Amino acid sequence: MQEKTYQVGRGMGITILIVLCLLQLSDWADRSILAISLQAIKTAFNLTDAQAGMLPSLLQVGVALFLIPSAVLADRFARRKVIMGMALIWSVFTIVTGLATQLWQLLLARFMVGTGEAGYQPAGQTWLGLTFPKQIRTRILAIFMMCMPIGVALGLFLGGYLLNLTGDWRAAFFVFGIPGVILAIIAFFLPDYKAARPQGEGALSKAYFKQWGDLFKVRSYWLFIITTTLLFFLVFAIQAWIPTAIMRTYDMDPLTVGTVMGAVGLLNLLAPISGLLADRWQMRSKIGRPLFLVVITVLAMSSMLVSILLVGKISFESWLPAYIVSALLLAFMVPVMNVLVHDVIPVPVRAVAVGILLAISQLGGGVLGPVFVGVVSDATGGGAQGIINGLFWTIPVAALSIVTTLLMTKYYAADSAKISDVVMAER
Repeated sequence: MQEKTYQVGRGMGITILIVLCLLQLSDWADRSILAISLQAIKTAFNLTDAQAGMLPSLLQVGVALFLIPSAVLADRFARRKVIMGMALIWSVFTIVTGLATQLWQLLLARFMVGTGEAGYQPAGQTWLGLTFPKQIRTRILAIFMMCMPIGVALGLFLGGYLLNLTGDWRAAFFVFGIPGVILAIIAFFLPDYKAARPQGEGALSKAYFKQWGDLFKVRSYWLFIITTTLLFFLVFAIQAWIPTAIMRTYDMDPLTVGTVMGAVGLLNLLAPISGLLADRWQMRSKIGRPLFLVVITVLAMSSMLVSILLVGKISFESWLPAYIVSALLLAFMVPVMNVLVHDVIPVPVRAVAVGILLAISQLGGGVLGPVFVGVVSDATGGGAQGIINGLFWTIPVAALSIVTTLLMTKYYAADSAKISDVVMAER
């Protein structure tokens, strides 16, 4: 029997998008619960800022170490199966985080949450990237990635609310573990495309792994890995430390900070606009998407520098609009960053390409950024100003990504012209 091309109707495509978006929301809500609880955890376990910075960073270590193995599974088996398994792991260990009574238990739980979350981006992005037409890919992935800030907002608000209500940082981790389990089961039964490998080829054949070497011959791909690593150094530091910096600077309680930061996160619902603009620019120019990223990065770095320099120098009410602008511009970068890999990498190794990208950028930027801020803070006297000092020095590192993205434009058009997205249905 002739195999059928993988195509789903609009209704089923939207269903897949909704389920994956809700899982994305669950994933990032867990991370922001930690951010709003970090000061309380630091006090409970009598940690230094550097030690506290290890908690979000250790999650990134778990993500980075298991990104590539889980991406291989997504490429060679099925995204729905990988997503179910990973979501179950991160949900269970979110609950285990709340059960920790010793520091080593807390560190282990955060590491395991990271191992679960590792498989989600490669599998989720590649599944969606081929469920919808290439012409609207940036917009679809923009909607998917938009759930990151929504999840952050939800975690900050409910985490702060539960912390104030119960006086216990553990409560939110119990509450947020259950939805991931339910969504994992639903995802397993959704239609998926067949693993892109020749008939008769083994799942982990030499031919498949030989293609890995070809990835780094795609010059726009490895330049983009450097770009993402530089940006993650800032992005993950901001996510981990801004709530604490605000609480220390303006003497605000977790509920207030969580509510305000959650509201800021909801403004990121506007992020798909950047996906639409990038798609339209791409229609007019063969390098439209990377050029759009350059423009947004320049604006985001400039506005974030201003907002960090103003922390504590003006009232919170005056500072907040500056931070909103910078946070929104950072969100506008995400849709374009996620689609560029799909544009230049062939389907059989696309999930592992996303995995390699995220593994390197998480270890080089996502892990080091939060720890770097904590180390600078301890070295410069700690307190609010210590955190601000650390955040300030992440900006020049991230700004170097503008150079690497400009270099990427030299190769992007030729690399993307070689790519076809035709695949077969799984069942």
